[in-house]
Amino acid sequence: MKIDKELRGNIQTFIKNLTNAEDDEIKEYISEIVSDRKLENSLAKKSNFGDGEKPFSYKIAVDVASRLALYVLCRTKKPDVVVETGVASGTSSSYILRALDKNDRGTLYSIDVPWYTVTQNWKGAFVDGVKTNPIEMQSGWIIPDYLRDRWDLTMGLTSEKLPALLKKTGKVDVFFHDSEHSYENMAREFKTIWPGLRKKGVMLVHNVEKTPAFAEFEQKVGGESFKLSGLNNDFKIMTIGGKAKG
Repeated sequence: MKIDKELRGNIQTFIKNLTNAEDDEIKEYISEIVSDRKLENSLAKKSNFGDGEKPFSYKIAVDVASRLALYVLCRTKKPDVVVETGVASGTSSSYILRALDKNDRGTLYSIDVPWYTVTQNWKGAFVDGVKTNPIEMQSGWIIPDYLRDRWDLTMGLTSEKLPALLKKTGKVDVFFHDSEHSYENMAREFKTIWPGLRKKGVMLVHNVEKTPAFAEFEQKVGGESFKLSGLNNDFKIMTIGGKAKG
């Protein structure tokens, strides 16, 4: 994977602001993941199939900036517990799991709903005509087999499953929201996760610009948050917000 100097610098600043990690350590982890051919080849190989007009590509699943930031954050934080809401193909999950694999510690706990509950269709269509795979191949189907030992998936709505999951996991080191980006859902997840986040734990929010929920939450709990923007495969700006618990 190739990334330009500007994106490297933006990721470095974003992670440093959230973790106070040393610059050299952050740079090392950025270089490590962009040169990780094992992960890149595994994702590319699994993406070369589909039942739509063309194979699903993991590259449209999440922007490069976000997935690299997730990896580098988890490498610097060395988390024992990572909670993720929203899985879909599992591209973001794969980058988190690769970091846990490199750390040789930690578990990723994910919550997701199958596509048919979202689209009301067994094989719903993406806007670009790419169809989803059968339900048994959803929710993390692209995650490489060698990374699945550290993955724990719960199926259902976060409004119903997240509170129970937090009782199971105990304190959370890293939380990543990438489920339904409605104001109600975002606000509910933030309110639920914050008390369960470990001191110095980090909350990341994908598509933070979609609603005022993140800004309102920050104002309520205080402190400072940071943002990292990148472009997805359609050249649309995708922004991830990060906030560390004091």
